[in-house]
Amino acid sequence: MFFQNVKLMASITMLILLLNSFLLISNIFSIKEVVVDFATKAMFLQITTPGTSEFYKLITALKEDVRLFAGVEWIFILAIYVTSLFSAATTISASAATYRGKDMSIKDLLLGVVKSWKRPSITWFYITLLQSGYLFLTLATLFLFMLMFVGEVFLPAISWIIIIPATVFLSYLAIVWTLAFVVSVMEERCGIDALGKAGELVKGLEMSGFFLNLVFGVLSYVVYQGFRLININQSAVVRLLIVLLVSNSLCLLKVFELMAFTVFYHECKKNKGEETEIHGSLEYTKIPATPPISADMP
Repeated sequence: MFFQNVKLMASITMLILLLNSFLLISNIFSIKEVVVDFATKAMFLQITTPGTSEFYKLITALKEDVRLFAGVEWIFILAIYVTSLFSAATTISASAATYRGKDMSIKDLLLGVVKSWKRPSITWFYITLLQSGYLFLTLATLFLFMLMFVGEVFLPAISWIIIIPATVFLSYLAIVWTLAFVVSVMEERCGIDALGKAGELVKGLEMSGFFLNLVFGVLSYVVYQGFRLININQSAVVRLLIVLLVSNSLCLLKVFELMAFTVFYHECKKNKGEETEIHGSLEYTKIPATPPISADMP
């Protein structure tokens, strides 16, 4: 699908990678001085006599560094959240246009994403809440399970009784969550409505969705191991290049994953007998036709 409209997809992919790199580099350099200052003061604190005025000054300065670090990081977390949302919605829109063979300029595509930002944002928020809730529930269950068998020799092995089913069920939920986000971009649905629609569409094609999750999950895990190449003895430039390479590789994998799920969305629609057509900038969904009711029927 990528090669059906190389110019559009390559431009969108390059834009996403540039945004990712810019945020990453900006984050690193914005906290670098704070981290160095904190480490220096923490070192002096160890050789300063407790109870002295110098000791309390260092404590106060360290607290200020922590507040500054937290404030900067929250700004970047928000920026990354917004950028990720924008990038995901743009990727899906571009993939859908390419899949349908629709000629669309980058300007029109980006304007369309900006105009319809509300639906994906609401759905993204619901998905984030569901992911957080599921993670908390799984960890709480695992913690209680470990308390029940505390002291057992085979406790690590027993823990897999919780971990394996939780992971399998999460794989199914991830299909619905990702598909729900695609639905919120492609249709006039959002939040619970988009999640419900995704649950209906995926029925009968769960294994295909699971395979997509498995492939991209394994690839992401392999690429993530690239962070292990970072060594304290390396120069700052080398470490930065490794971080950028791995981060952008993960970002690129996410782009291809969303492209795959956009195609999966259309296949799910076809499987349900729903055909989507494009007229100008509007999208219409054909509902499977039912035979007309005869007037002679009782």
